[in-house]
Amino acid sequence: MRKPKEKIRAAERRESSIGMKRLLIGYRTLMEEALEGEGVTLAQLRMLKTLEEQPDISAAEVARSCYISPQSMQAVVTRAEREGLITRSAAAKNRRVLQATLTAKGRVVLERCSVLAARMEQDIWRDVKRSELQQFNATLAKGLMRLEECLHERQSLRSSAARRVSETGRGSLV
Repeated sequence: MRKPKEKIRAAERRESSIGMKRLLIGYRTLMEEALEGEGVTLAQLRMLKTLEEQPDISAAEVARSCYISPQSMQAVVTRAEREGLITRSAAAKNRRVLQATLTAKGRVVLERCSVLAARMEQDIWRDVKRSELQQFNATLAKGLMRLEECLHERQSLRSSAARRVSETGRGSLV
C-alpha cells in the first residue's frame, strides 16, 4: 500500500529539517574544537568576521550577525578587547557609541581561523558535486526566504496583540 503524497512530502521535509540540524550541530562541534586550539570562541570568530566585513557596524548589529543577545555580545567584545583582538573607540558620528576595530592580532587570528573553517568545509563537502551544492543552496535559499516570511508574520501578530493590550488595558481572548 502506498502512502499518500502529502505524508511522503511531510516525511521528506522532516528528514531535511533533521539533517540540517545535525549538520549544523556537527559543524559547530568541530569548529569549537578547532578554535579551542586557537584560544578563540565561535562567537568571537563571528564577531571578528563581522567587523572585518562591516567596520562601522553598531554593537547591536554585531550581536544580531553573531546570533547572540546584546548582553552576551558585550562579554564577547570585552574578552576580545582584553586579548588584543579588537580596540574600541568613540564613533565619529556619535561620541557616546563605542566602535570596535580589528587589531593586527585580530586579523591574524581571523585569517588562521578562516583557514581552519575552509578546510573543515572542504572535508564535509568533499564528495558533493558543484551542481549538487548549487541545487542545495537554491533549495536552502527558498526555505530561508519562507522562514523569514514566517518570522515576519509572527512578529506582526505579536505587535498587533501588544497594541491591543495597551489600547484596552487587558488582553483579548478573541
